[in-house]
Amino acid sequence: MLQIWKTHQLEIIKVKGDKFIVNAEEHGEIEVLNNDLVFQFKPGDKTDIFLHTDTENNIVGTHGKPIAEPGEFAYLKLVSNSSIGSFLDWGLEKDLFCPFREQKQEMKVNHYYLVYIYIDHETNRAVASTKYERFLSSEEHDLIEGQKVNAMILNKSQLGYNAVVNNKYQGLFYKNEVFSELKPGKKITAIIKNVREDFKLDLRLFKNDGSDIEKFEEMIISYLQNHDNKMHINDDSEPELIYHTFGISKKNFKKALGGLYKKGLVDLSTNAVKLIKNPQ
Repeated sequence: MLQIWKTHQLEIIKVKGDKFIVNAEEHGEIEVLNNDLVFQFKPGDKTDIFLHTDTENNIVGTHGKPIAEPGEFAYLKLVSNSSIGSFLDWGLEKDLFCPFREQKQEMKVNHYYLVYIYIDHETNRAVASTKYERFLSSEEHDLIEGQKVNAMILNKSQLGYNAVVNNKYQGLFYKNEVFSELKPGKKITAIIKNVREDFKLDLRLFKNDGSDIEKFEEMIISYLQNHDNKMHINDDSEPELIYHTFGISKKNFKKALGGLYKKGLVDLSTNAVKLIKNPQ
């Protein structure tokens, strides 16, 4: 069954000028405006159609895919305010409504806000809420240590970076294990480091094993670039210092440093590691 308020690849069965008709299966044939100014569709083509309802609760389709769909978190730009609420750009022609009751603070045009998108059951319409914390689940789950998950950065805190995992659970990247700025809305693949008793998740950006050597190399390069292209942490440094600085084992640090040396990116001839060539 094709879900409403979701994007589907649907087949075009007829073209009528600047519109086309798609086969929406159990929902019947739906007429859609072709908002692609370059590509001209023909019967048999398939394209992304976002199925939703109109103001009269009819099922309609919009060509394209929103930045995020109901049930997801997103970092969206405010494009206008009105007497009843605010409107955010979510990648479709019609902007996403955020009613005043769902705003934690006054929202300003051209500013970006973290929101959760959900279906308002009173209106049967998609709306946004900046009060996203109440949509994070604290229920028991079956996620386990070492598992790869999808994460989106929510905000920066004293401990590190808060994130939402799999659009549902609350996670945290500790600041001593993150070596580049993680901006709100950034989507990344994360590894579960620990599942706490309250089912919140401690996260890390890598597994800290040999499979992530390239990521470790990038971390070292980033650290050097942020410290005048030089550091005094090397092969002879204590494991505790290496872990405190980079969050990785000394063994993997040495592998990554050796890889950078073989690529001609760093100079190891002195006690100081020097960046001599930025990677392309």
